[in-house]
Amino acid sequence: MKALFKAFVGGVLCLATSACDKPIDEFLDKAPGVDVTENTIFSSRVQLENFITGTYRIGIHSPFPYNDGALIPTARTFCMNAPITDEAECEVTFMHPETWNAGSVVANSGLVGSEDERFFIRWTAIRNCNIILERLDEVPLTDSQSDKDYKNQVIGEVKFIRALNYSEMLKRYGGVPIIDKRLSVDEGKVPRSSVEDVVNFIVRDCDEAIAKLPATYPSTFRGRATRTAAHMLKSRTLLYAASPLFNTATPYLALGSADDNKLLCYGNQDNTRWKLAADAAKAAIDAAPAGAFALINTPDVNRNYKIAWEQTDNAEIVLAEKAFAAARRRDQYPFLGIQPLTVFNSFGGISVIHNFVRKYEKKDGTPQTWPGGNNLLAKYNELDPRFAQTVGFVTSRYNAAVASLETFEGGLHARDCEGGAWLKKFIPDALSASQTAAPNSIVFRLAEAYLNYAEALNEAQGPLPAAYDAVNRIRQRSGMPVLPPGLSKDQFRARVHNERDIELAFENHRLWDIRRWKVAEQEGVMKGAFQGLRITRVTGSTDFAYQVYKFEDRTFQPRMYLHPFPANEVFKGYLVQNPGY
Repeated sequence: MKALFKAFVGGVLCLATSACDKPIDEFLDKAPGVDVTENTIFSSRVQLENFITGTYRIGIHSPFPYNDGALIPTARTFCMNAPITDEAECEVTFMHPETWNAGSVVANSGLVGSEDERFFIRWTAIRNCNIILERLDEVPLTDSQSDKDYKNQVIGEVKFIRALNYSEMLKRYGGVPIIDKRLSVDEGKVPRSSVEDVVNFIVRDCDEAIAKLPATYPSTFRGRATRTAAHMLKSRTLLYAASPLFNTATPYLALGSADDNKLLCYGNQDNTRWKLAADAAKAAIDAAPAGAFALINTPDVNRNYKIAWEQTDNAEIVLAEKAFAAARRRDQYPFLGIQPLTVFNSFGGISVIHNFVRKYEKKDGTPQTWPGGNNLLAKYNELDPRFAQTVGFVTSRYNAAVASLETFEGGLHARDCEGGAWLKKFIPDALSASQTAAPNSIVFRLAEAYLNYAEALNEAQGPLPAAYDAVNRIRQRSGMPVLPPGLSKDQFRARVHNERDIELAFENHRLWDIRRWKVAEQEGVMKGAFQGLRITRVTGSTDFAYQVYKFEDRTFQPRMYLHPFPANEVFKGYLVQNPGY
């Protein structure tokens, strides 16, 4: 547990871009000829603000792996998590999704579990938060209301950041060590806490953050935690906690004792956990107006969804990672793990596979059929408007640089496109060879709260009108009809799960949803046949022929419902490894 022990005890306050294993004075800014110590940080409000900025930098994650590259230069995934799931295929074979798709996840210490490159730096962020809470009273502040409000804001911010990092670990590992103070060398041996204790710890931090954070900030402070962001984090955490992976008497695989099993799950099933999740989601929705957050809902149903994910700092984005959100040239987008190889002669690319495309309903709300034939464009044209805003399909406009995608056999953009389409979502329309544009690194988007509410309320009490209303708000703003009345609890669950798949597609939700619902072993989810489309021209027609085909079989091992801890940490004797590793 050497590396984790360093993060707990070593006093590393990481504000620079180097690996976090050096003395403190190598990480903090220095005035000429002056050593900056921890005491300096708490000597003034300006110095504290600099430290808080650094804590945001290491404490707020991004859906784009390259955004972590400056902090973790030797351990980057270079690819989104979507290709681990039924959303996509990563068209570069040495990326981390290939390890998951082969069922070969092991307890390595590089890319932890071949996905979690932020594992170690999270502990540094948590330590930073604990130090701020410990020493905040030392910062010279006046008795003015302004300074009192500022102090409360800081407490709220660091409690939020600490809770966010614990929430990210909960969904990957289950119970983890709870560190709520600066540790001495003698206190370094901290065992894992139970799932229940970790959830309660996160919720307490969220509640305290909600009580102290402002509803909103000046526009120049976008990217800082607000009251609504804390509500969103509480909602997400309680939704995960109420889900079958954790809310059960029997874990997905057993450890050696009943107490150890509580590191994986609650040890009992309690439906009131769904009620808590529903209440938290409703609180997030109710808090949003005070922070000027709202669903994007213009008259243009063919644009609302794209505005919500493309337009920087739009009203629907509750929190986005800002440290690396600067505008980028077209040739830098491959390192976000999304730009297609053949569209911009790029390093990587995400191919949208047929397993995901067939989730889209037709515009009338009925299922689409895919028997093969000569009418692919007609099939695409019938789909939910969010499809065309998410997926770059044959003949569609990709962005300002590519007016028409050629994913048909022999086409300019067909090479390595096993799914038959490219991911368009997150590629700004303005991006071209001569222009820069910024991606939206979304952490929380308000639409999630509505879907959380619908799912949790249905599980707690059945498909009540309020659950229908929450889903229908999301559907109708994209031109989709309301859900049919009279659905059973099981039917409503299936519809809201699918709605979540579509609305939150490629925003780093699907991997965690699949596992918390315990559906990863179902055919075509993370296991079995994965399909794409072979697309060919039709002589004398403007449409295209298509054929569904299998491009690979994937393997899912039950142990993969949770990540492994790094083997080198487990060998130190402080951590109980998750089962199967």
